[in-house]
Amino acid sequence: MKIVMNMVRKPFKKGEVIFETNEKGDELFLINSGKVEIRSREGFLLATLGEGELFGEMASIMGERERTARAVSASTAVIDVIDASTMQRKLGEADPVLWALIRNLTNRLADANQMNETQWQQLNFYRSLSPEEIQKP
Repeated sequence: MKIVMNMVRKPFKKGEVIFETNEKGDELFLINSGKVEIRSREGFLLATLGEGELFGEMASIMGERERTARAVSASTAVIDVIDASTMQRKLGEADPVLWALIRNLTNRLADANQMNETQWQQLNFYRSLSPEEIQKP
């Protein structure tokens, strides 16, 4: 592992879990190489991310909280793990308008993920019904 400032560079194998849903965490992750899938609690694919993209930002920006999604390496990947204090320091140095914008977008992303999760659950419920179980108007 290579330490760069307050980042630790870690290799991940395809299929390796980077973090699980409901884990406490406040690190931010930067993909150096490879791909990462972000999946909802129910396994719904929310995003496939690649080189140069960040994930885990919601917990980092909003403070230590439970992860709302699962991150799994979709290929061999090298990822920089950025500690919370680095992110908080950078946000503290940011223009207040930009900080408000980032926080607002983070909240919207959390809401969108929750809506996707709810729709996924409803879709799976309806898929589980037989035609006889569905009431017709």
